[in-house]
Amino acid sequence: MIALMNNKKLMILFIFVLCAGCFHEKASPPSPRIHSTVKEKRNAELSIVPGVSIFVQDDRASKHDVPTKAITFVDELHGFGLTSGNEKASLMQTADGGITWKVQKGLTPLMSPGSLSFLDSRIGWVLSNVSYGQKSELRLTADGGQTWEVIAQDLPGFEGRKEVAFFRFFDRQTGLIAVRNDKDLMLLRTQDGGITWLASNRIPLPGTGVVTFLSSREGWFMGTGATSSSGISEKGREAVTLYHMTDGERWEEAGKVSTSLMPLALSFADAGHGFVLLQSNQQNREQEQVRQLLRTSDGGKTWSQHTFPTTFHPADASLQLSFLTSNSGWLWDTRNLWRTNDGGLNWKLLLS
Repeated sequence: MIALMNNKKLMILFIFVLCAGCFHEKASPPSPRIHSTVKEKRNAELSIVPGVSIFVQDDRASKHDVPTKAITFVDELHGFGLTSGNEKASLMQTADGGITWKVQKGLTPLMSPGSLSFLDSRIGWVLSNVSYGQKSELRLTADGGQTWEVIAQDLPGFEGRKEVAFFRFFDRQTGLIAVRNDKDLMLLRTQDGGITWLASNRIPLPGTGVVTFLSSREGWFMGTGATSSSGISEKGREAVTLYHMTDGERWEEAGKVSTSLMPLALSFADAGHGFVLLQSNQQNREQEQVRQLLRTSDGGKTWSQHTFPTTFHPADASLQLSFLTSNSGWLWDTRNLWRTNDGGLNWKLLLS
């Protein structure tokens, strides 16, 4: 009898423990959401941390000729560029990181402007935009620019007033051309080395700004919002917005930067390391021009802010930026070329 009562007590205790577990399960708070909504992304402010000021070594006493139309580097020493004059275009090559340049065989006729992409010291492509009634044209070299072959003409998407916002081959077969106007962007992709191209639908631009791509599907855009060309955000503050594309079709807002400066150039060395060149609005010519470099090492989540010296005076309208690695980068205009080896904190004007 006593044993039977003990067994009942044990059974009641076991049921109580199970129910207590059930009650505890129901009382637990819900797990947090992993993905934020689009609205939350739109209201997000990017984290900006003040950084050290930039130093620019700019002694022009012995400046030499550099490419003026396009520059591309395949490693920290070897690069190619385009220069033009007297209705002719020439290919220039460097083997010392851009300090000295050697003129290669001329490219005639070559429509302006030219876009250039090289995989290594031998294989490269040059793209000519529509000009003076002529059609777009793509040429290929397999001997470092000594000889060129036209492999494609009249590429789709070049009709009307368009500009090439981005041009690059990521490997021997895969390439991307981003053609834009004031309102939208069209992405041309090739999987056969540039012989045939497939055009995307027109992708609306989020506003006025700059664009770059890491692959044929992934890219970044930074600019002012579409609602205001002056850069005024919804809250009434001056701001620019960063967008990320991962599917080759649409932009997703990554966050805003509260600043009165305008994005001028954008470059990502890899998925983590990105660089944005900002400068003050040129509408007010009387004020001193302010330029800043934003750097990220976590894919755009946090940025450090660095200011250029007021003595740095490039040709603003054509200033371009390109980083090959997280440390090695180049900055150039129509006259000069600067090089950094420490991620943009120090720049040196390349001299002969």
